[in-house]
Amino acid sequence: MTEYKKFLAGNLRNLRIACGYTQNTVAAALGVARPTYSYYESGQTSPDIETLAKLADIYGVSFTQLVLPEEQPSVKPGGIRAKNRPAADPQTIGDLTEEEKLLIARLRSGEE
Repeated sequence: MTEYKKFLAGNLRNLRIACGYTQNTVAAALGVARPTYSYYESGQTSPDIETLAKLADIYGVSFTQLVLPEEQPSVKPGGIRAKNRPAADPQTIGDLTEEEKLLIARLRSGEE
């Protein structure tokens, strides 16, 4: 695997975890199967340009922050996984239910 593929795969994983999404949530927002998205995070395959643009919207980062190592957003590698139960007054995406996360991901990707 090339260094760039390693970067992209790691960036996708770190951003997903930082946002509190599961692979299932992101895959559903993209309209792909979970194994397809899993391949993106493992570096087995790379998403096309349109999918990368949707991922940037879902994660709330610019396209360049998603794909360029020198523009990579500041997130802790490994991040903090989402809580299993939503908080009474959610302050972060990780405090939302899976259904709420899916809705937000779909809205960010422009899907209706």
